[in-house]
Amino acid sequence: LAKLVAEKTGCEVRFLENPRKEDAENELDVSNRKFCSLGLNPITLEMGLLDEVVSIANKYQHRCDRSKVLPSSFWNKARADAAKSDRA
Repeated sequence: LAKLVAEKTGCEVRFLENPRKEDAENELDVSNRKFCSLGLNPITLEMGLLDEVVSIANKYQHRCDRSKVLPSSFWNKARADAAKSDRA
């Protein structure tokens, strides 16, 4: 997702330390097969949904308080310490 956003907007991707204490990989298995079997065609990010999101984000970017975007609370001190280097 980050790669798609970067390609669409020209922004730089920064990989930050996760503020939560959780596994790096999520084993969530997601499928849209049932929707497709009903004849529904999903709109994927590549097919235009991301274009709409970027357009709306650009339209309202003046309302964004960028100081609130990065996490400010952490699950433990180790996560907070790791995030300090991310803010540089």
